[in-house]
Amino acid sequence: MSADPITFLAQLAYNNGAGINVTLPQISAPVSTTITGVNFTENTMTVPTTSTGTAIPLGGLGNLGLAMFINLDPTNYVEIMTAVSGTKIIKMLPGDYALFRFDPSITAPAAIAHTAAVQLQYLILEN
Repeated sequence: MSADPITFLAQLAYNNGAGINVTLPQISAPVSTTITGVNFTENTMTVPTTSTGTAIPLGGLGNLGLAMFINLDPTNYVEIMTAVSGTKIIKMLPGDYALFRFDPSITAPAAIAHTAAVQLQYLILEN
């Protein structure tokens, strides 16, 4: 296994047309990091509008680490929760994606769709 098995690129840019331009980060190379685990789960799930949310299938992951979620729906948003009936922590509008690391206290995240079911693609790496 390489010393830095995970690399990712991310950039957020804003230009409001009135002279305000902001871009983060201003780096020219991918970020590299390591994890101690070797397991992962990758899937696309249908997220319904169930009021308490739907558990995200994790396979055998016991220690959630870096994660990337993509809302594949062109119309409806989806939210990631700490657990079924838990706190909403991330909102993704249609076509949005989120790249983050789970807090160790989150062991069984869930998702809930707004208005109609959405397709949610994800990759979660073991920490």
